[in-house]
Amino acid sequence: MTIRIAILGCGKISGAHALGYQQATDLAEVVVCCDEWNEQLAHDMADRFKAADVLTSWQEVIVREDVDALDICMPPYLHAPIAIAAAEAGKHVLVEKPMAMTMAQAREMAAASEANGTVLMVGQNQRFMAAHRQVKALLDEGTIGRPLAVRIDCNQFVKHMYPPGNWIFSKEKSGGGMIMQTAVHKLDLLRYFFGEVRRVSNFQANTGLNGPYDTEDLVSFLLEFESGLIGQAFYLFAAHKVPIPTATNELTIINGEKGLIHNVLGWHVYSTDVEKYSGGLTRLDMPPEPYGHSVAAEVRHFLECIQSGADPLTSGRDNLGTMAIMAALYEAAETGTVVDVQ
Repeated sequence: MTIRIAILGCGKISGAHALGYQQATDLAEVVVCCDEWNEQLAHDMADRFKAADVLTSWQEVIVREDVDALDICMPPYLHAPIAIAAAEAGKHVLVEKPMAMTMAQAREMAAASEANGTVLMVGQNQRFMAAHRQVKALLDEGTIGRPLAVRIDCNQFVKHMYPPGNWIFSKEKSGGGMIMQTAVHKLDLLRYFFGEVRRVSNFQANTGLNGPYDTEDLVSFLLEFESGLIGQAFYLFAAHKVPIPTATNELTIINGEKGLIHNVLGWHVYSTDVEKYSGGLTRLDMPPEPYGHSVAAEVRHFLECIQSGADPLTSGRDNLGTMAIMAALYEAAETGTVVDVQ
């Protein structure tokens, strides 16, 4: 069965999704490209695929009988209404992160998918990065023993990444700043590596360096996992330079009782127990991977789950755990307290 796809939102991230469908012609065909703000972007996207129609309203896509699944690359404030309507129409959904604006919306999306027997997958592509899969394997094999602590760090300058007026600068449309738009990646990845988070604390601010930006662009938070592991994070959306060169432009340091894994100047591992890693920090053979490769892998996984009926690795139900951490982080910042993840 060829799965007929509609791409909703033809801006920046949709190009990586399109690559995924171009590499999965054995499974799917893109039949509709829709953009509500810039019809030319939809035409440009449609040019990548044979016989793809161009629309400017997601509601028109929902009622199409020749569409089996939606790939939602729209701003977060539209994720829930589109995904719920799609499920009720019997259509599968791959939705970009963050899953939704609120926990309530995310739960409604998951419930609608389950009630209608459709696949709901969230675009958490970092789980599909080859390097992260190798790190996951090392952790599962016990290479560094019981994980004790993890540090993550990300430095970007958002006003240099997006044009003025982009939805990412509006909390009403984005749901939040660095936590909702960027830390969401690593929060989800850390759940994949280490399991669920028990409680959090968080300090956040707005630097004023990104112009009319009404949410946080500076964040420092702590995570306590159910396993007892402690996580520390620093995120800045107003960084002039990246101070620590890493394999992914985002620092990751994992300390275990028998070694550590980090990605400074490439991925490295040290283990007191595994002989081949015991002579000091050993650089792992992880060639640089273009960003789009992990998104393409994510797209293929989505299509395979539709065909097999399996739950996606990053299913809507699973991603409620990631949404719950973000909700707790925002509550911790607002109340100045340590907050349990619900």
